[in-house]
Amino acid sequence: MDVAKTYRPISYLKTNTADVAREVAENASTVVITQNGVPSFVCVSMEEYYQTQETNALLKLIQLGKRQADKGDVRPLSAAREDLNQRVLARRRKEA
Repeated sequence: MDVAKTYRPISYLKTNTADVAREVAENASTVVITQNGVPSFVCVSMEEYYQTQETNALLKLIQLGKRQADKGDVRPLSAAREDLNQRVLARRRKEA
């Protein structure tokens, strides 16, 4: 993970919003906005934001699967495949 390299005070953002937006979009960079010298929030491109959201969703799914496995809530792969095949066939019948 790339750590932000650009820090800007909030006063800079107030007067140079378009420049910060351009910097973030063109360079795929991350800009940390500070208030009283303390990091307050981060500006990232929409692409970076969506990638982060997708990564977080995948990590939550992995965590959920691990919890289910730890509780013993598992079944053989062959049974899961058969269930999936039955669902696909049922859906195809509905669509036909």
